[in-house]
Amino acid sequence: KHNLDQYNFYFQDEWKVRPNLTLNYGARWEYNPPANTSPHDNVFVASTPIVGTALPATPVVNTPGAVSFVKARHWYEGSFAGAIGPRFGLAWSPDFKSGFMHTLFGDGSKSVIRLGYGIAFDTISSFQVTAAAGRVPGLVQSCTTSFSTTTNSFSSITQGCVLSAALNNTVAGGFPIQLAAPTVKPSSLFTPPQQLRTNSPPITVFDPKMHLPTVHEWNFSIQRELPGGFVMQASYIGRRGERLFMAYDANQINSDSIVPSFLIMQQNRAKGCLPSGASAGTCTTGVAPSLLSLLQTAGGLSAAAAATFLNSTTTQGNLDLNSVGNLALRIEDTTLGLKLRPNQQFAVITKLDNSGDSNYHAAQFTLRRRFNSGLGMSMAYTFGKSIDNQSVDPVGASSGGGLSNTNSRTPTDIRNFRDERGRSDFDRTHVLTAASVWELPFGHGKRFLKSSPGVMNQLLGGWTVNAIYTFQSGEPFAVRSGSFTANGNHQSRAGVQIYTPARLQEIAGTPLVGPVVFKPVTFNPATGQPFTCGVDLTQAFCLPAPGQNGAGRNIFVAPHYWDLDLGLIKTFAVTEKWKLQFRMEMFNALNHPNFDNPRDASTGSPSIAATNGFGSACCATVAPPSTQTIVQTGEAARVIQFGFKFLF
Repeated sequence: KHNLDQYNFYFQDEWKVRPNLTLNYGARWEYNPPANTSPHDNVFVASTPIVGTALPATPVVNTPGAVSFVKARHWYEGSFAGAIGPRFGLAWSPDFKSGFMHTLFGDGSKSVIRLGYGIAFDTISSFQVTAAAGRVPGLVQSCTTSFSTTTNSFSSITQGCVLSAALNNTVAGGFPIQLAAPTVKPSSLFTPPQQLRTNSPPITVFDPKMHLPTVHEWNFSIQRELPGGFVMQASYIGRRGERLFMAYDANQINSDSIVPSFLIMQQNRAKGCLPSGASAGTCTTGVAPSLLSLLQTAGGLSAAAAATFLNSTTTQGNLDLNSVGNLALRIEDTTLGLKLRPNQQFAVITKLDNSGDSNYHAAQFTLRRRFNSGLGMSMAYTFGKSIDNQSVDPVGASSGGGLSNTNSRTPTDIRNFRDERGRSDFDRTHVLTAASVWELPFGHGKRFLKSSPGVMNQLLGGWTVNAIYTFQSGEPFAVRSGSFTANGNHQSRAGVQIYTPARLQEIAGTPLVGPVVFKPVTFNPATGQPFTCGVDLTQAFCLPAPGQNGAGRNIFVAPHYWDLDLGLIKTFAVTEKWKLQFRMEMFNALNHPNFDNPRDASTGSPSIAATNGFGSACCATVAPPSTQTIVQTGEAARVIQFGFKFLF
C-alpha cells in the first residue's frame, strides 16, 4: 500500500499586442513528492550497511557490502518542488505593404506565423512504485522445487523451505499434497544471503535520487491561405528529452576478468588441445588459463571439476560463438568465488532511474482543402528523426521492466549507454498521409443529371467516394550476433564489415514463407558458426571478438509500409427527413503486401547465428483488429466490410 500525491497549478494569459499580433504566456507548477505509505505503514527499501540509516540506497555496480531492506517513508528521494514549466506562444499575421515580403506573404489576413516554446514534465507513475513493491524479498516467500528425471530426485529447494520425505512416493502411495512449512520467516530474507544466480531472487529498485523527466518543446510554422480554398502550412518541430525514465539490469554479469583466459582456451582448442590446456591427441603445447586455477582457489572446485567444467561440450560451444558472457553466466550458476555479478544476493536487479535521453527534429508540411462543392482533401508529410538510448516505457506490463536477453528495450551493455544512442525503435524518416472525400456530381442538386427522373436519381445520385493513403518509411532495427560476446545479460550486436542496406528479396531454397532482407550468412566450416570479425573480410556480418559488443544500435532500416483504404457510400433519400445509407469499405484495397520489421517477424530471426531465416520479414497472415496493429505487424490481405446506416 502506498500514497502518491500530485499537485498541479498553472497560470496563463493572452495579450493581443496589436490586431495582427497575439502573445500567449504562462507557467505550470507541478509538485509530485516521492511516493510514500500511509501514516500507519512503512515501505521497505534497499539500504547498505555503510549508509547506516533508513534512507534508501539502490544496489548498483560495486555496491559496498550486503544489501538489506529497512523501513523508510519513501520509495525514493528527490527534490520535486521546483518543477516549473514556462509556456510561450506567438501568432503574427504580417502585413507588408510592398517589396519582397509583400510578394512572399501578400495580404496579411491570409498568412500567419506561429512559434512556441514550453517545458513539460513526466510523473513517476503509481505502477512503477507497484513494480518495486511487488519484488521486495521477504514480503512474500514461496517454496519451489524441481524433479530430475536423470537422478530421480527433487532438488533446488528454495531457501527456508522443507522437502517432504514422501516426495518420491507415487500418488497412490501417499504423495504429499502440500510442502512442509518453511523453517525461516520471510522477513529474515530482508537481508538475502549471497546465492548462485539460479537461486537468487529478482528485485526492482529506484535510483535513490530520482528526478522528474523533462521535455523541452518548441515549434515554428508558417500558414498561408491559397486560391481554391486551400490552406498550406510548413512547420519545424523540436523536442529534447532529459532525465527520462529508463530501466535496465544493474546486476549485469560482466566477463572482462575472464576474457584473457577465454582467448587462451580458444587458442588451446585451435591447436587441438583441450580448452583447459591439457594434452589431447598430438597436441602438447596447450597453456593452462588462469581461470582454471581461479575456479579452484576462489571458486572452491576441485581440480578435476574445474577441468571438466572448462572442457565440457557446452564450454566448447561458447568458444565457437565467442560467447564469453555465457561462460560468465554459467560460472555464476556454479560458484560465487569469481564475483562476476556485482551483487550476488540477487539475480536480475531491475533499476529504474533517469538515464534516458532523446532528441526529435522534424519538418512538417500540410495542405488542406476545406470541404466545399462536394470535395474535401488533406495531405500531410513529415520528414523527421528521433534519437534516444531507450525507446519504451521502462516498466511496461511487468514488474521486471520487460527486460530480456534479446529484445530492443534492454540495453546491450549498461557500462556504456553511449553505445545505445541511436535512432529510436519507432523512428520513421518519411511519413505521408493523404485523404479525400468526394461527393460525385450526379443527381438532384448536382452538376450533372440534376433533372434526372426519380428512379435514375436513386441509381446514379447520392454517391460519395472516400480514400486514405498512407506511406511510411521503415523503422530501424539492429542485427544481433546470436552470442553473448561481452556480458551474460544480453546478446551483442553483430559486427558489420560490409554495410549492406536491408532490402526485400526472395532466397531460393529456404523453407520460410516470404522474403528476407539480407542474404544468408556463410558459416565458418571449422566451428559451424559465423566467422569472427577480421577472419573473412568478404562477409558482411561477423561475430564480435570476445569482450566486444559489435556495431551500433538501429543502423538498418526495415521495409517501408504503404496502404490504400477506400470507401464507397450510397445515400438513398426515402423521404425529405429519412435517409438510408449503404457503405462499402475496403482496407488495403489494392491487396498490397507489407512486411514486418525483422525484429518483430513471426518467422526467422535477426540473429546472424540463425541457421535458417536470418533477416526474415514475414508475416501477418490474418486481418489485424486495428490500424495500429496493422502498422506494427504488417498489413494483412484485403478486408472488405459492408454496412447500412439509417439517418433521420
